[in-house]
Order: sequence, then C-alpha cells, then structure tokens
Amino acid sequence: MKRFFFVLIFSILSVVSLQAQFAKPLKSRNVTCNNKSPFSIGITGSFAANDMLYSAVGNAKLSPYLAPTVGLAFEWNTMKTVSVGLDASYAMRGTNEVFATEFLTSFTTTTFSRVRYTMAMNGVEIRLPVTLYLGADETVQPYFYVAPRFNLWLNGNLHWERTYDDDSYAPLVYESELNNATMVPYEIGAVAGLGLCSRILIQRTQLFLKFDLSYGIDVLNSFSQHEVNEDVTFHGWGDIAHETLGQRRLQDLEARLTLLIPFGKHMKDACAFDQQIRKGK
Repeated sequence: MKRFFFVLIFSILSVVSLQAQFAKPLKSRNVTCNNKSPFSIGITGSFAANDMLYSAVGNAKLSPYLAPTVGLAFEWNTMKTVSVGLDASYAMRGTNEVFATEFLTSFTTTTFSRVRYTMAMNGVEIRLPVTLYLGADETVQPYFYVAPRFNLWLNGNLHWERTYDDDSYAPLVYESELNNATMVPYEIGAVAGLGLCSRILIQRTQLFLKFDLSYGIDVLNSFSQHEVNEDVTFHGWGDIAHETLGQRRLQDLEARLTLLIPFGKHMKDACAFDQQIRKGK
C-alpha cells in the first residue's frame, strides 16, 4: 500500500514538472485558441471499498475489501462540455465475507458456525467514461460521468475458514489460488460518478486535476462454469442451508484522482498574451 502511494505521488510530481503548454476546451473562450488540442493524457489512481453481492446469501456482515488502482488516463473532448475517455489501470479488487449460520447439535440445543473468507483479485481494468461538464467556471467545474468497465483478472487467492461457537467441530481452513476453475477470467460492469475538475496554470503549463466519487457494479455472474456445473467444490457458504450457488457480482465505492495534461504547443500567440494579462503581467 505504501509503495502504491509513493509511486502515485512521484508520478504526479514528474508530470507537473513538464513545461509544455496544453489546454482542454472547457469553455468557448478556450476553443478559439488554435494552438490547443482536445486530447489529454495523464495518470489516474483510486482507492475503493469493494464487496461481492451473493444472491444466495442475505445475512452477510458488511466488511469491505479496501484496495487501490493505478494507471493511465486519456481524454478526448468531442465538444465544449462532453468528453470521451479511456482509463487503463492495474486494479486490486476483492471481498471480505463474514456470516453465521445456526444449526442443531441435538434435539434441544443449537450452536452457530461462523464463516469468514477473503477473496483478493488482481487484474487489468479498462474504463470508457463519457463525461458531461457542468457550469461555465473555467477554474473549477463539476462533472458527471458514466462508463462501461471491463476487468481481466490475472491472479488472486481465496482464504476461507469456518469455526464453531461451542467447539463441537474442529476449525476448518481452506486456501487456494484463483484460476479458471474458481473464477471467470473476465467481468463486464458499469460505473457512474460525480466529481470536480480544477484547472491549474503553472507558468506556461496547464494541468487539469479531477477528483470524483463513483459506484460500480459488474453485470455478469463471476462463478466459473466449473462451479456452476459442480465440477469443483465451492468454499464459501460452509453449511447445507444454501443448496443453490446463486450468482456473485462485484460492486465498489471508489474515490478517484486524475491528473491530465492536454496535448498542444507552447503559448506564443494571442492566447499566451491573454493569459499574461489575466495574471497581471
């Protein structure tokens, strides 16, 4: 985790140190500058609270799996207030599930079995956000976006354990790597979010810093076909109360920070003169 934040901060400082003038057409006055480009490139990173939705379980205790993403961001402004983007990130996702099931130990007594398992997944995440910028303030603008999301899982692991309140049975622990037998290799989902975009001018370099909060959910069942066909044992519920596997889908609440530099040239025309006047030079 510390390495992730170090890499992100170092990357942001490296990008800020560039001395090239670029701009993003957030306002009609910017579009008139013919030395600007609607294309932007930068870095993006997020921190998310992840969870799995299980259709066969309704009493799991909420215990989100916290993990980051880090990657590259591209944005193309098709018009003054609408843009289409591409985010390619290395993503860490997963879930923490904790739930208890009551069962009979005799005709008159009961106890609880408690299941706790953690699923950690690492993969490549591709998002295609379509963003609508609001308002006319050229310094800070709110925005709203929706994006399809595609995840390609590279690796991961599952840790599962079951204990009993009265120690009537010995604890059981199971660990395995995620593979095609225990997880679909890819997932498709959707994301929607709200945020703020701030324009930062450093000498002749314009940067755009974006911060947003979003909710994402996958639309496909992530149980593998081997699990659905019962070719392999699913370690998750830990009791006989759940006779159907159901469906499993990833969801997350995410805070994302993106730093963009629009492509362009050094300001040497009337646009540069206009910027200098506004800075009092």
